[in-house]
This record gives sequence, structure tokens and C-alpha cells, in this order.
Amino acid sequence: MRLRVSRIVRILATAVFLATACASAPASDGSIAGGATPPVLPASALPRMTSDATSVDADHVANEVTHPDELRALLDDAGLVRAAQRSFGGGSGAFSRVVARGLVFETEEGAAAFVSWFGKHAPQQIITSERISPTGTPDDVIAFRHLPDGCCHNDVPVFLAAWQRGESVLTLHAGGRRANVRAFVDLIADYDREA
Repeated sequence: MRLRVSRIVRILATAVFLATACASAPASDGSIAGGATPPVLPASALPRMTSDATSVDADHVANEVTHPDELRALLDDAGLVRAAQRSFGGGSGAFSRVVARGLVFETEEGAAAFVSWFGKHAPQQIITSERISPTGTPDDVIAFRHLPDGCCHNDVPVFLAAWQRGESVLTLHAGGRRANVRAFVDLIADYDREA
């Protein structure tokens, strides 16, 4: 009886996984009704990791920071039109988790307002971090690095970056026990080429 229940559970889990995978449309294969598709990193950029592409809204973006109402108001004032992200997980490379998010604004000024907010507030509102200027990144990339402080055994190095391309903003959040500046710079370059 236990074997039969176990088999049924496996079959159901597989069916749910396949239904979810087949039902979700990729976020980067054309345009979304009403405008350009937000640029996201393709799954092929990190082939040893599983990935999932999804659309996100202002509430989703804002709810990831410590003061969401402030960011939600900025996104509204800046004219956020749409956003999408690809989340990567697992693998055995430098990163165990990566979120590449593209945001499209009504104007270049709106995109610049978000990048300015990111540069001023990321260390306090996203993750405790220090600003870095890694060699090999475009001058307009704003990057931060969080290093474990020994307080928590699950703490890992994390890198954040945001930069503007016209009316779009590209952001990266990448972390893992083997995360390092060189791998992050390479990831920024890959994402920038895709945009």
C-alpha cells in the first residue's frame, strides 16, 4: 500500500510540474501586448542551473525591500510599465541563486530615477552591502557586494547590480558560497549583451 501511495504522489508531482512548465510562457521571446518585453537573461546563460521566467509587477518589486511603500511610490512616479525576471537556482558553479530582472519605464528619466534610488538605497533596503566598482563592468553599472560576517552560518556572498539601457533597467541579484567578483562581472556582461 505504501508503495502504491508513493507512486501516486510521484505521478501527481510530475504532472503538476509538467503542467506548470508547459503553461508558463517565456518572458523574453518577443513582445508583451502594449510594448517591449523587459530584457531578462536567457536560460542558456547559466545552463547548469534550473530557471523560471515570470512577469512581475510593482508590488512584487517593492515588497522585496524593507520600506516597500517608498519604492512602490517611486515606481509609480517613475512610470514603471512592466517587469519580468528569470530566477535561477541550484547548479554547482559560482552562484546557487540568481535573479535577473528587467524593468521597462515610460521614459528614460523614469528608468534613471529607479537606478538612482537603487544606488542610494540598496545597502539599507535590500541587503547590507558595500558599493564596489569591479573592473570590466560598464561605467554606468551600480554594483554592491555583501560578504558574510560570521553571524549566520547560512550567510553567503551576494552581489547586486543595476544599470540603465534606454527606458529599461537591468538588475542582477546573485549569491552563493562560491560567488566572486569575476563571475559576477561575467554575468553582468552576458546580461548586458542580451539587452
